[in-house]
Amino acid sequence: MNLESLFNNFITSGMKESLDLETIRKFRALNIFLLILILFSPCLGLFYFFIGADLLFYATTVAGLLGVSALILLRKTKNLVVAGNYAFFVLWAAFLIIRWNTGAMSEGGIILLSWIWNAVLILMAIFITGYLWGTIWATLIFVETGAAVYLFRGGYKFPHLIPPDILPLYSLGAYLSGLLVILLIAFMYEKEKIDVTDRERVKSRALVESKKYIDTIIERSPLPTFVIDSQHRVIQWNHACQQMTGIPVEETVGKRVHASLGVDNQRSLADLIIEDPDSVGEKFSDSILSKTDTGYFEVEMSLPSIKGGIRAIISVIPILDRNGLIKGAIETIQDVTNLQEGTYRVYDSPDRTIESQSNPIFKIDSKGKISSWNKACEENFGYPSSMMIGNNSLRFVSKSTRPPFKETITRVFKGESFTGKEWKYYSAQGEPVYVMARAFPIQASNGKSNECVIVNTDITELKSKMRRLEQDAAEAKEKLKNVTGEFALLRKNIASYIRKK
Repeated sequence: MNLESLFNNFITSGMKESLDLETIRKFRALNIFLLILILFSPCLGLFYFFIGADLLFYATTVAGLLGVSALILLRKTKNLVVAGNYAFFVLWAAFLIIRWNTGAMSEGGIILLSWIWNAVLILMAIFITGYLWGTIWATLIFVETGAAVYLFRGGYKFPHLIPPDILPLYSLGAYLSGLLVILLIAFMYEKEKIDVTDRERVKSRALVESKKYIDTIIERSPLPTFVIDSQHRVIQWNHACQQMTGIPVEETVGKRVHASLGVDNQRSLADLIIEDPDSVGEKFSDSILSKTDTGYFEVEMSLPSIKGGIRAIISVIPILDRNGLIKGAIETIQDVTNLQEGTYRVYDSPDRTIESQSNPIFKIDSKGKISSWNKACEENFGYPSSMMIGNNSLRFVSKSTRPPFKETITRVFKGESFTGKEWKYYSAQGEPVYVMARAFPIQASNGKSNECVIVNTDITELKSKMRRLEQDAAEAKEKLKNVTGEFALLRKNIASYIRKK
């Protein structure tokens, strides 16, 4: 471990960098604050020792030692509130002893310049421990100020341990150093605000990239797919959907779904699930092939206006916001018109079609062995077809998704079809590969048995981005609001001090 990593470990109290950036920043700020206190206390103590202010010498020395204990407490507990308030108490107690033995209140008023350090304490308390504890410390300081004013008005003579000849210079130095620290805290608040804004900009860019990625997935999907918003307007209409319906994208985007895809009074299944999800189960109970608690439905029905009439498996799932409200729906259509002995023959020449597809597609025979492995599989997963064909299909499926994978394959050989299956594979390099898969049965080339076709869409990059966005997006807006409020309070406090001076 080099010197830089040791120092970084020290100022973060050993916290992992993967944690919340704002928390890490507060740990850094508090550790640096304590380090400055520890290093500055002996210097100030020596100054008091040489001018004969023994009480202040002992006070600053003890404050430095207690600062060390605060560092240890922060590293052991990893608790900002406990360690932070302990450190602020040490600082406040040291200030209290110094102020009350250097005049605290005086007729000349120049001693009042040292009170600016109270602002340092309050602002640091707000930044490290939040508004609640910042308010508590502000209240304590107001009480202390009130007590000092009361005693001063009553004629109490505060001791002056600072020699009169250096008193003005001492007070001015206390004021300027306190003002410098306040400005540093102001820059810290400003940097926090800029960092939050930059993170928001990065997240916004990631969201745009994720949307483009999702749009690309939908557009390249071999299944006819379209997406509508909460106002029933088409916002995505892929190439396969254009080929199936003969309706170009420019004639349907921004409008309602064409009546040829209607299943109930010219409304599509996607329209129905937006209007009333419960009605789908009631109206098409006899046609439902599968459904889930997330609102996903898969039904088999006729579409008489498409290609002179087809039999199709229609899958639809609602798009939900964070509050669970429906914001749109995605619908896919699988033509299963050619039905022979309970087996869907989707392609007239399946082997040639599978090999030419850009999506990774492989086939599994009735023994669970891989019987076909196209070039896209070789490119995406890294396994050559010579290694995969004839081997168990579970060899590259992760243990966590093997049970649903096996269940799906078993049900496909019973004549069922599935879309929207999310599985996790492992590439030849041992890297995880997440896919959104479609599985359906097809008659084997020998005509005597069935095979299971798995059409995969790689969503690894999308899943990684969405995971990061889910971790950050929930707190980003609130953080920006808090930082903006703290920055406004800081400007107000600085303006108040300037006006007083």
